Amino acid sequence: MDAMKMDEVKTNVIKQVLEHWGFTNCDIIHRFDVSGSRLVERIRTENGDIILKGIPTNTDEKIIIGNTNAHLYLGNQKGLAPKLILLPDGNTYIKENGYYFYVMEFVSGRQLQETPEDEYLLGQATKKLHELTDYENLCSFDCETEKKVFYEWFQNLEFKNEFDKILDNLPDFSKYPQCFIHTDVGPHNALLNNDGKVVFVDLDDAGLGSKYIDLGWAFIMQFVDFNKETHEMKYRFDLAVAFLKGYYGETTITKDELDMIWSGAIYMHISYMQVYGPDAVWSLWQILQFGIDQKEKLFHML
Repeated sequence: MDAMKMDEVKTNVIKQVLEHWGFTNCDIIHRFDVSGSRLVERIRTENGDIILKGIPTNTDEKIIIGNTNAHLYLGNQKGLAPKLILLPDGNTYIKENGYYFYVMEFVSGRQLQETPEDEYLLGQATKKLHELTDYENLCSFDCETEKKVFYEWFQNLEFKNEFDKILDNLPDFSKYPQCFIHTDVGPHNALLNNDGKVVFVDLDDAGLGSKYIDLGWAFIMQFVDFNKETHEMKYRFDLAVAFLKGYYGETTITKDELDMIWSGAIYMHISYMQVYGPDAVWSLWQILQFGIDQKEKLFHML
């Protein structure tokens, strides 16, 4: 079947699926480019635009339940994410045509950018996120279990001993206060709506966890600017300072607090070191080392 025919079939399936929500006169106006075989579609209806998300049924259904519960909590209850649109029978998703489908409101606005101004807003919004402590479902990161897996990596690489020492120094994040975390906080997963409010999107791994996992993500993964051609690196101190100022406000950031943020940064970066294939591992190791070295410099800027 050619690509045009496949798109036609997919469109017909989506329109049939949307009938379960009562949307009978609708058009697909944008098909988002997402990884794997997931579907994310912007749909125009008589009552406004919506987002339809489809996840293949070979995915553990617990993940779909986690996704929809997170949207109900953070979106419908707290107003910090797109609201989930329930089916007429009150259910949050359906299983049909090889996918789990659920529907969310479309948030009008713009994606946040990697600027100090937007990082400040993102820091403020992340603080609000971490003030939520009554959510019951755990996030997808079981840090202690995953650390055991990390120790099995890179057996034949020259940095193995140093890598293991870094793992040895990581804390048990489960021993620290738990709150609602996104697990991938960055401008790519946040929108500024038309009312000037930051809204988080892509809650696939969200849930209860340590705030330091959330806070840490950007400090190596995002703020290290790596040139793939020259392998030159620089650190975006302007973005890091802006994010921290937004999050902590006038509160002084102690050395111990920054140490914990950096532990989260190290953990999150390591968790991605196998994602991009074996050819990227050495570069990611260099980025990790460079990122670790920036903590003291940043502390003196705060």
